[in-house]
Amino acid sequence: MLKFFTMVVSLALFITPQSFARTQFTKSDFNPAVMKIKEDDYLGKTAPDIKMLDDTGRALTLGSLTSRPLILLLIYYNCPNICPLLGEGLANSLNYIGDLKLGTDYNVLVLSFDRGDTPEKAAEFHRKLQRQVGLQDIDRWVFATAAEDDIKTLTEAVGYRFFYSSEDNMFVHPSVYIFLSPGRKITRYIFGIKPDPFSIRLAILESVRGVIGKVPISSLATLACYRYDAESRGYVLNLPFLFASVGVVMAVMTAILTIVVYRKRKCLKTDQGGKI
Repeated sequence: MLKFFTMVVSLALFITPQSFARTQFTKSDFNPAVMKIKEDDYLGKTAPDIKMLDDTGRALTLGSLTSRPLILLLIYYNCPNICPLLGEGLANSLNYIGDLKLGTDYNVLVLSFDRGDTPEKAAEFHRKLQRQVGLQDIDRWVFATAAEDDIKTLTEAVGYRFFYSSEDNMFVHPSVYIFLSPGRKITRYIFGIKPDPFSIRLAILESVRGVIGKVPISSLATLACYRYDAESRGYVLNLPFLFASVGVVMAVMTAILTIVVYRKRKCLKTDQGGKI
């Protein structure tokens, strides 16, 4: 069991490709390579507008949550280890993303990929996470379940793949936060159990670009100075942009300084009765 848990943790850094169903495997015939997602195959694609039930039994659709950027977390509610940590990691990170407000600037959807999960199980997971983290904002997250066909449609569209181990009675799945833009376009994947707040903030801002709406100038400047690096799976300084910006600023300052010096010299010579 310890070896299997170690494998699950190592897989937590990868995202998954497609397929639903309780595909079963044994430890000897499982190939971890199938868990990795080719992000370029999915970024920019549109997620389907599937139907869901939240933890109160209310019917809703994915489209109803994407009037603003959406952070999508795919888990299962009976998960004994990784899934609660994913919820806690996201909740803690969202405390440090600055002026972006849940329900105004972005939404959060926690959706089970286990066809056996129910709204009651979603509500229990919700309560446990609330007690663990103690944040009122979690009450505005959406905890949902969906029919098997809808889950399959969504997971295939976003490249999420998971497998069920009958030997250990648990799913093997990746740890990933998926960002959808208004219009349900896939804009970013952030991997790991403790996401960096700065990366989350920029991923939210990134998903806003290209849609009608205003983003604070300070946020646009921040976003322009950073770019997403696929290899490190995080945001890094956009050095070409910064160097270009510094060059432009220096050119403008030089021009202003030249004009000021010229005018001062002109005024001085005029006062002395000289000629320019």
